[in-house]
Amino acid sequence: MRARLRAAAALTALLPLTACGIQETDVIGAGGGATVDVLPAREVRMLLFFLSPDGQLMPSSRIVAGGGFEGGGQGPDSAEEIAPPSTEETVAALLSGPTPPERRAGMGNEPSLPDPSTRVGITASGGRVQLDLAAPLDGLTERAEGQLVCTVAYAESAAGSAPVTLRGTDGTHAPARCDLPEGEPANTGTAPR
Repeated sequence: MRARLRAAAALTALLPLTACGIQETDVIGAGGGATVDVLPAREVRMLLFFLSPDGQLMPSSRIVAGGGFEGGGQGPDSAEEIAPPSTEETVAALLSGPTPPERRAGMGNEPSLPDPSTRVGITASGGRVQLDLAAPLDGLTERAEGQLVCTVAYAESAAGSAPVTLRGTDGTHAPARCDLPEGEPANTGTAPR
């Protein structure tokens, strides 16, 4: 009986709070999801975009030499001790193709990508990036362009949001953004070693 009285008293105390005149509102959007850089840190890794067996962009995180994390080594004492890989180095790694472990994981390059010996250059200004390739752009498929654009965009910033212009020996393509499928975590993938 006492338990029933306590429950009734609690219900009676809460009743005025449920009718306090607060109107229901719609959900208010607050922008896109937060970007979180996960291990390995940007200073010691490259994020490359290969193709999955079904032709979708697939991120692969590679630890770069000197990072000190492979094999159980200690990381640097401060981020100033190491420099992140350059965007040019990252694009060269993409053009060289997947490593054997990445290939075993089903990753590959679009055959229309330029040759691994192709010279590349990067110009970044005002939040925009231009990738200069010493090769013609004619013949690049949409998937190959996606690999280049996403690799460059994420090499330049953790959010991968910079528009990327491709310029080759035969002309320039309009700026493009890395368009990953909704909810695709671009910077969390790590390829097997």
